[in-house]
Amino acid sequence: MDEQLRDVARSIRPYLPGLVGDQAAAYDQRLTELLAEANTRADADDAILDLLASTPETHSWTATVLEDEQHRPPELQHVAERGALPDAGYSSLANPYGGDLIDTEKFVCPVDGNYAWWRVSVGVPVPTCPDHPDKTLVPI
Repeated sequence: MDEQLRDVARSIRPYLPGLVGDQAAAYDQRLTELLAEANTRADADDAILDLLASTPETHSWTATVLEDEQHRPPELQHVAERGALPDAGYSSLANPYGGDLIDTEKFVCPVDGNYAWWRVSVGVPVPTCPDHPDKTLVPI
């Protein structure tokens, strides 16, 4: 579970302001430190898990993301995949131009991979890494 947990920790970072409010910067700093130590510190994964479970909001977010095979943020998971609406009594409309839903695309920091961001549309510009402001995130 070590790599899965680290993957969730990388992905939660852009969502921290909405999840923990004013504490986002301190929370993100601690998470960044733990991710950097994860390969050399034996208990870093336990500390990451403790931090992710430290608030009801981050705990819920983490649990939902871990349940998703691709570890996508909750709002990017398809409702049907999460089973929230097993039989809503209607079906979605067909795309008149053909094709299915476009999957989200994950981008990470090219330096250390410790920041992940999900793009929901090709029209959304890819940001730079907050840890390395001179580096644009890269797709994985």
